[in-house]
Amino acid sequence: MPGIMRKTLLALGVTFGFLAASGTDVRAQAQITFTPGADTQNFFNLTGLSQQDLTNKLNGLFQAAGTQSFLQRFGDAQGFTSKGLGVDYASEATYFEVGGAASFALGMDRTYRPGNTQGFPISGASLNASLMGGLSLGFLGIPVMVFGNWMKVPTTNYGDMSGSLDNWGVHAQLRLLGPSHSMSALNMLVRWGGIAITTGLDYSHMTLGLKQTISSTFTFPNDVTVDTTGAATGSITDVNGTAAGTAHLNIDMTTKSIPLEVTTSLRLMTLFTAYGGLGFDWQLGGGSNMDVGVDATMVGHAGGQNWDLGTAHVKFAAHADPSAAKIRGILGVQVNLLVVRLFTQLNVENTNPTMASLAVGARVAY
Repeated sequence: MPGIMRKTLLALGVTFGFLAASGTDVRAQAQITFTPGADTQNFFNLTGLSQQDLTNKLNGLFQAAGTQSFLQRFGDAQGFTSKGLGVDYASEATYFEVGGAASFALGMDRTYRPGNTQGFPISGASLNASLMGGLSLGFLGIPVMVFGNWMKVPTTNYGDMSGSLDNWGVHAQLRLLGPSHSMSALNMLVRWGGIAITTGLDYSHMTLGLKQTISSTFTFPNDVTVDTTGAATGSITDVNGTAAGTAHLNIDMTTKSIPLEVTTSLRLMTLFTAYGGLGFDWQLGGGSNMDVGVDATMVGHAGGQNWDLGTAHVKFAAHADPSAAKIRGILGVQVNLLVVRLFTQLNVENTNPTMASLAVGARVAY
C-alpha cells in the first residue's frame, strides 16, 4: 500500500502543478500579512512605489487560480475511484468470494485542443484501492449477493509529501433471470448471466499534503523608472523583485454516495466474461477542502542594488461540494481461471470534463 499511496500523492501533486502553471479559471483572493524590511521605505522612496503596489504584486503571484473548480473535479475523481472496487458483476459466485482491486480515475477537459495557450487537458485525477468480500444468500433461496469492501492507509510521509487514504462500502446485488448451470454444449460455449441490480453505500476519504520551496520573480509597471545615479541624469533601469520561501498545500477530500447499477454479462467458452450496464450515484454530502500558505522573503532590485523588502505570509482556503451525479456507463472484461477471476472495469461519465475510471483486480470466487 505505501506504493499506491505514493503514486496517488505524485499524481495529485504533479497535476496540481500543471493546473497552477496553466492558470485555470476562478480566483480566490489571498490574505497577505506584510512585514516591512530594513530597506522597504528606501525602496519605495527611490522607485515611487507604495506598499499597495507590492501587495498587488503578491496577490497576482499567489492568489489561487481555478481553486473551486480544481477542488470539485479532484473530489469527483476521488469519488469515481470507488466504482469497481467493492462489487463483482461477472463471477456468479455460488457461495462466497474474496479479492482486491485498485482504481485510477481521470477527468479530461473535452474543450481542450493541442496548442492551447491556456488550460490543461487533465481536470482531476485520483487513485484508490480496496479489499473486498462477498457472500451469496442463495443457500437461503434468495438470489442476492452481499458485498463489503474496506481499506485504510494511515498518514504517511514521503519526503515533502504526506497523505492518507481510507474507504469502505457495503452493497447488495439482486440477480434476476439468472443463468442456467447445466453443462450443455451451448452453455459451455456462451452463457448469458441475466440481469443484476446493485445498490449500497460508498465512502472514500483522502488527505494530501505537499511542501515545496518556491522562488518567483515579479516586475513592476513600465512607467516605474529609477535614477541609477541618484541625480537627474535620466539614466534608468527596470524595477523588479523576487519572493523566495516555502509553500504548503493541504487537501482533504470526502465522498459519500449511493449507487444504483443495472448490469448484465455474457460468458464465452467459460474462460472470458464480458459485462456492462448503467449506473447512477446519489451524492450524500462530503466535499473537498484546500488550504494553501506561503511564507516568502522579498528582495527588490532597483538602481543596481538589492533591497530588503521584508517578508510576506500569504494564505487562502477554499471548499467545493461534489458535482451532481450523472449516469455513467460500465464496461468490463474478466478472465476466469478455475476459481480465480482477473478483471478490468471501465466507468465513463459523459460530461465535461469527461470522467473515467479504470479498475483492475483479482478475486477468488467459489
